[in-house]
Amino acid sequence: MHISSVKFPRITGQTVLCLLTTDTGAVTLHCHSTLPIRADQEQHRSEWFKDALRQQRQMPEIRSGESELYVCQDLLFDLGVTEM
Repeated sequence: MHISSVKFPRITGQTVLCLLTTDTGAVTLHCHSTLPIRADQEQHRSEWFKDALRQQRQMPEIRSGESELYVCQDLLFDLGVTEM
């Protein structure tokens, strides 16, 4: 899976609906940040994205090795994600 777009349409405290789109479809995940609500939105965005990746890795097709999860390095840089 190649993640081509990330959007955070509704921010409610520390949780969001994260829409990950690819060339073959989309998945919406309920993502959580463990940072304090007062933390910078960019910090939350990085945490939400890491949670989205964590959830993706737990999906049966990824976990079994049937499919692979690919993430654009530019996206990681833009979101400030330094670890996966």
